[in-house]
Amino acid sequence: MKSSSRRWALLVLVCLLAGLSTVSLVGCGKKEQMDPYVYASLRQVMTGAVLDTVGRQFNFEIDAPQFEYVKGNVGIIREGNRLEFLVADNLEKRQTELRGALLGVKMTFSPAPTHLVLERIKRDGAVVADSLPKPQGYALPTVLRGNQVDTSLPGAPLPEIKWDRTETVQPYLPAKDGDDLIAIQTAVERFVRAPKHNLTEAQRANPGPRDMAWYAVFPNATVQIVDTTPGADYMLELLLKQDLPLVGSFSMKTLSDFVDRKAVNGSLGHVVGTMRINWFRYANAFIEGSKQS
Repeated sequence: MKSSSRRWALLVLVCLLAGLSTVSLVGCGKKEQMDPYVYASLRQVMTGAVLDTVGRQFNFEIDAPQFEYVKGNVGIIREGNRLEFLVADNLEKRQTELRGALLGVKMTFSPAPTHLVLERIKRDGAVVADSLPKPQGYALPTVLRGNQVDTSLPGAPLPEIKWDRTETVQPYLPAKDGDDLIAIQTAVERFVRAPKHNLTEAQRANPGPRDMAWYAVFPNATVQIVDTTPGADYMLELLLKQDLPLVGSFSMKTLSDFVDRKAVNGSLGHVVGTMRINWFRYANAFIEGSKQS
């Protein structure tokens, strides 16, 4: 009996000592489940100042942020001049329910740029939603590095072009077919998203997403903006919401014939041709406007 009692006492002692080790035990031989999310401030996550991320699969718990802009599944967060993107299924409609909660997010590197995906919602210490599905088909803006843009490009008074004066547009067009587009820098004070100016009457009565286009509206001419990426569209909507100008690099692509330029297209006025946005600024970031050829 003494031997049995000693063995029992030894077993109890082993369990007690094990409970003081780094990995906690429940009873004897059962691991306590470790929270996969490491709490960190949003600034720590955005600057990469959080330690021990690799072992935790880049899972973080953050206070629900204040969004700069949300549309669809994508929200943008701004800390000073730093931008971060958070994606979640139906984020635009559910963003208000996140206020005051702790969010379990995963730092994700694809598709670029690096962004956060919402996986868990915790409120008052209790998990109210877990294993949230990653949204499908979301588009993120491409943030260019400083060495990917040429900020020394010449400025040009593009807003001064006139629909009835070809010579005001010609300097910004390639000299001949096949030549590279000419990149210039300028500011567009007024730009809009509107039904395309050349729609048929039937299309104009019920325009769909593909019937919409961006336009740079100048005092004496309007230029249709073409070839924008979905991510650029997202950021252009943000600029519109904040009533900010569109500042960046542009390239005139086509010039319409005189008959088309002469037509007055409602509030768009005289549409003289098309142009691409090479890149534009937001905060301290350069946003890709169209895919580079």
